[in-house]
Amino acid sequence: MRNHSLNALVLCGLMLAGCTTTSETTEAGPTNEEARLIKLAQDIERRGDKTTAASLYERAAQSSKDKVGAYTRLGDAQLAAGDPDQAIVSFRKALDVSPNDGRALLGLGTAQLQASQVESAARTLTVAAPLVKSSSAYNRLGTALILSGDGQGAENAFGQARSIDPGNLDTQSNLGLAQAISGRNDAAVSTLRGVTQSPRAEARHFRNLMLALTLGQKDKDAAAVSVPDYPEAEKRTFLAEARKVRTIKEPAARARAIGLLASS
Repeated sequence: MRNHSLNALVLCGLMLAGCTTTSETTEAGPTNEEARLIKLAQDIERRGDKTTAASLYERAAQSSKDKVGAYTRLGDAQLAAGDPDQAIVSFRKALDVSPNDGRALLGLGTAQLQASQVESAARTLTVAAPLVKSSSAYNRLGTALILSGDGQGAENAFGQARSIDPGNLDTQSNLGLAQAISGRNDAAVSTLRGVTQSPRAEARHFRNLMLALTLGQKDKDAAAVSVPDYPEAEKRTFLAEARKVRTIKEPAARARAIGLLASS
């Protein structure tokens, strides 16, 4: 059950800013056979068969002169096919050739997140995010840090993500969640109320507001939050779970529980 919830949080974190960064310019172009396999893989990927596409990217990578680009592309495809363990292997092959490649580092950290290797993911993404300098990268770093129990680090990461993409409600909501984890409940509530005032706000944003209010011992205010199109029974269940999380004393365990509840 924990792995299912962890993957939900990871996937939520990955939604925030879409794809990874563009790869570095390669010196060697693809061979005719590699180009054919890549085009075929892309066509199959567009049809939704991500597993077959990944196998074609793997064949292309084996004969490629551009090992960094090829194995990074393969890792991305394996992530899309739901195989983070193999993606880790592919991204490491790319990094064996170019240890500071931002896209490969971001891919490795993302795969480690999906594989529930949260401490390794935090370590990798701490290096990747400043290289990539995208909202997506800092959001993934913040997700890893939350799951590692580092609320302050997560707050800093989500703050960086917001500075890059200030209009993203998920980024703002994640920042509020990190503030709550750090014990800055007033700041968290202020951030999350701002998010829920947007006409683009969704149920998960209102849930984070309820969670922050509950953590701050404001149970009546949490219960008074009106969540559009959210069944009252589910709301009561969520609030009960939030009160349980509030009783966890150990900071890292509490931070992980908050992150998992926010993703459930």
